[in-house]
Amino acid sequence: MGIFDFFKKKNNNQENVSTLVQEMEMPEEKVVDEVVEEVVETIPEIPSPQIEEPKVNGEYEKIRVYNDYIVYSIALQLRGEYTPISAFEKENGEVEGFAYMVTEDAYALAPQQAIAQMEEKFEKELQEGKIKSYMILYHSQFDNNDNHNPATKEEEFKAISLSYHFEGADKAKTGLPYIFENQNVTYKGFAEFSHEENNEIMNHQLVDGKDYFPNAEGIAAPETTNEAGIIIRKSNIHNLVNTWSGVFGHENFQTKDYGQYLTTVLMQSTVADSAGEGKSKTEFEDVRFKTIVTDELSTIIPEVKTNYTLDFETRSIREWENALNLQAIVAGPARETFGVWFFATDYAENRNTYMTQPHLKVNISGIVFILDVHTNTDLPDGTKMSEDFTTYAPSQDLPNYACFDFIAQVVDFKETELLDDGSVKGYIMKLKLITNEENEDFFTIDAFVNKENMRFETPVKGMKVTGALQLQGKITE
Repeated sequence: MGIFDFFKKKNNNQENVSTLVQEMEMPEEKVVDEVVEEVVETIPEIPSPQIEEPKVNGEYEKIRVYNDYIVYSIALQLRGEYTPISAFEKENGEVEGFAYMVTEDAYALAPQQAIAQMEEKFEKELQEGKIKSYMILYHSQFDNNDNHNPATKEEEFKAISLSYHFEGADKAKTGLPYIFENQNVTYKGFAEFSHEENNEIMNHQLVDGKDYFPNAEGIAAPETTNEAGIIIRKSNIHNLVNTWSGVFGHENFQTKDYGQYLTTVLMQSTVADSAGEGKSKTEFEDVRFKTIVTDELSTIIPEVKTNYTLDFETRSIREWENALNLQAIVAGPARETFGVWFFATDYAENRNTYMTQPHLKVNISGIVFILDVHTNTDLPDGTKMSEDFTTYAPSQDLPNYACFDFIAQVVDFKETELLDDGSVKGYIMKLKLITNEENEDFFTIDAFVNKENMRFETPVKGMKVTGALQLQGKITE
């Protein structure tokens, strides 16, 4: 099927790449003196029309063997994916794709790193005679100029660059510029190719069900074990967008500019405020917006206030490289029985303690993303649950974020407000996640839920609820 059959938003606009038609100079008319002589009639010879052989664009003829992957790269972009991909031509002329694949929702190669590793790999194979050519495709700053630097910021995305090397030729690069118009992408075409050649690329057919990347290589997150026996894993793609969506409400977070509000609060927190106005924007009755300001990283973390404390043993830490290792998910057993992992709101200041002291006392709380009334008392296999049954399990939708799906009992609740104008309204709920007859608070946490994220109007003490939440914690002071 064609690329434009594959997607709902079909956009096949291209600039016509035209060539100038040269004007032929007409010969000057010469004035000849009239000479009287005998005229012999002859039949003029009619020249046979000259057949013009079609011009062959050698560069296009080379590149066209990679049409599958040019189209595939466009397909990824239209799907919202901007990962670099590549392909190579084997000695028998077959072309196969290669890409680095994320093996877990935690770690991905930066575009510059992926491109550099691909080029190093293929250059070696080309020199060894294992392949005839290769092509690397990535999004760049190219705008019909020589700037093929990878795009890393929103305003830098200008084109799909093609970096290629054919046996017996020099390395070369070209680009397919594009522009964003009304949430659509318009591809301008390759400037050095004719209109027909561009159309041949854009109308190239992809094959349903074909594996275009049989040589994919998985990316494993770096992992070490330190002297304290704690496993340190790395992440570089995580952020707090879902967390803030839980605080402000999913719909409001999409439609209101809370990002600008948080940026303003963060800037104000870096300036001494003798009047205490900055504190009024970050400190609320049940939640604080904790600011972290360093020379290299400035951020805000929502922290639900609680006195609930657990004995905890750190077994593993997943550090966020993209936050300069100042944010992390900490995991291990609590009360020497059940396993928990939480986003450590104090990791920036207590990183060394987490790394070196496995046995800790921690305050645990939560931010609820979705909350609904739990009515089904049967498990999927038909097993009947008791009325006091509660449970929690790692989220399948948001792994590695310390997120859990749960069935809990509402032990208590109270209304609360956030922001200096009280415009964000919600509840602080005591949610019993584990029922233990000997200890009412065996695992019963304080959790904030925005009213917008609730699928019912009014909570009632003792009711059973279900939903999803993110656990957070900090070392007890």
